[in-house]
Amino acid sequence: MKVATLLDQFRLSSDPVRQQAMVDAYIPILRPILIPACGYYLFVTWEHSQTQTGFMLAVFSFISMTTAFSFYLFHKLLTKNRTISLARLEMHNLAMHLFMYLNLLSYLLVYNVQPRYIYFVLLAFIFAITGATTRTVMISVPLTLGTLYLFSTSLPSDLHAEYASIVVATAFASVSMTGLLRHAIIRQIDARLFADELTVKAQALADADMLTGIPNRRAVFEKIDHLIEQGTPFWLGIFDLDGFKGINDVYGHSMGDRLLRASVARAMEELSCEGGMIGRIGGDEFAAILPGGVTELQVRELAGRWIKAITAPYVIDNQSLSVGATAGFSHFPDMGTNSTQIYEQADFALYKAKARFRGQCIFFDATDSEEMKNTIAIERELREGNLEQELVLLFQPQYSPSKKRVISFEALARWHNPRLGLVSPNDFIRVAERSGFIQKVTAILFRKGLAELKKWPDDISLSFNLSARDISDQAFVLSLLAQIMKEEVSPSRLEFEITETAVMSDLATASTVLDRLRSSGCRVALDDFGSGYSSFEYLDQLPLDKVKIDRSFVRKVPHSIISREIVAAIIALCSKLNLRCVLEGVETQEEMAVLAGLEPDLIQGFLFGRPMSGEDAGQLIRDQQQSNANQTVLPIQSA
Repeated sequence: MKVATLLDQFRLSSDPVRQQAMVDAYIPILRPILIPACGYYLFVTWEHSQTQTGFMLAVFSFISMTTAFSFYLFHKLLTKNRTISLARLEMHNLAMHLFMYLNLLSYLLVYNVQPRYIYFVLLAFIFAITGATTRTVMISVPLTLGTLYLFSTSLPSDLHAEYASIVVATAFASVSMTGLLRHAIIRQIDARLFADELTVKAQALADADMLTGIPNRRAVFEKIDHLIEQGTPFWLGIFDLDGFKGINDVYGHSMGDRLLRASVARAMEELSCEGGMIGRIGGDEFAAILPGGVTELQVRELAGRWIKAITAPYVIDNQSLSVGATAGFSHFPDMGTNSTQIYEQADFALYKAKARFRGQCIFFDATDSEEMKNTIAIERELREGNLEQELVLLFQPQYSPSKKRVISFEALARWHNPRLGLVSPNDFIRVAERSGFIQKVTAILFRKGLAELKKWPDDISLSFNLSARDISDQAFVLSLLAQIMKEEVSPSRLEFEITETAVMSDLATASTVLDRLRSSGCRVALDDFGSGYSSFEYLDQLPLDKVKIDRSFVRKVPHSIISREIVAAIIALCSKLNLRCVLEGVETQEEMAVLAGLEPDLIQGFLFGRPMSGEDAGQLIRDQQQSNANQTVLPIQSA
């Protein structure tokens, strides 16, 4: 072995990780030796009791018993404490060598028995093998062989020369053994450290989002579980980007990816909470973890800065792009005690914010618990229930005052579950959208609606509602068109209703999908017109055939001049734009008497028919046909 390599081994590494690796490598070598060595020195103590008396017995027994006891304590230390430092291990190891050396030295100082000189050679080999570090060996072995040489000087010259040769040979053999053993152990340590380094890198890759470089869903939940295990209070926030899918569809995934990275960079710049984390949990959803004593006000201010930063325009390849952002927060331990509960609460707060307070930050509170419990129960039944049997459609007539007959029906979803009973459409449709089951629900109801429509005359049409998720998925809409073709129903008999809230999050995608529906021959209606803040903007930006005036205006018409004028203006506007117009929620003759003077196009409400089954709708159509036939026959009979 080269001298430089030996000297390099003599110097202890300053890397604490490498030092601990050396400790872990040497403990399995040292520990098995200690108990047999302890037994040997107990035997030596017994041997002294048989051969020694008086003061010499006390001295020799004390040294051997102390050695045996020290070996026992050293074994316990190595068994219980695997994190012992390398310096401490070296110190105990050197003490072990010195105790063994003193046992032999004390005996030979009293009884200079030449045959026992060979024990120094045995000790040298033992020290070479059990030395925790090269430095320990370089102290113990020279001390032992030097003592052997000194003792041999009292022997005749021929024996002295022989022992000198033994010292030299033992020295070379010990150094070789030390070098070979250390070289093997160092290689083992290097291999282990390299494997640990690869493991750390693999863990880092496993915990990082490949697109943005921030922690991924797995890392986020590991952080949550760690904080809960430590009992550390924290806020969990979930952010969702509004309108991101439209950018992906219009400009491509490459542009969308760059936008995601830019939005993450902005959010990271605003992260001012010590120990905080921002991670991507999927698609355009992100999680923020804010540990410590952060107040609700501080979280609200930070979330506000995040939303403001994320929603500011982006300029990418000379394109100005914008997305919205909404957030929901929950707190540990105030709102939940485990990661699943905390996440579900934050996710529920996010959905609540998207439904009612888009572009804001909402906190989960105690009043939300019952609503979330009901939501979870509905979601479970949506997942496990027999929706094909449980979901039904009711049909509400749309009456034409000018033609004095029903010309269309709106399909209204109803769900009767064996465990939940009759579930409100507002509740289960909202939960279905949130949980991703809405397209399954829509597909089932659409098939049933087509089946009823095929039974009706060709001059009767059906109006069917689409959710925000439905119109954001072009592939799903195409599957509905394919179903129309399969059932051989004229597309002109189908009308798809949308709401403002369904299109406002991603107007570009909604417009593209609605264009596809219209080009196929279907018609498009905007429901609840006037209930939002930008209804008139949608008249210009969306491909529409019909507008349904929100019932909040209609109900005020008999009592409010302003409401009456608004309704009259909308009816006139629709006429000029060649759009059909439906007045929703007409329930009394008083309302109708006032509305008749406005010359409405279509009326929908309890006055002209409550929601009814498909069988009752068919009967209404037949009765209407019979009535029209009678009115046609009567004048002929009179003649």
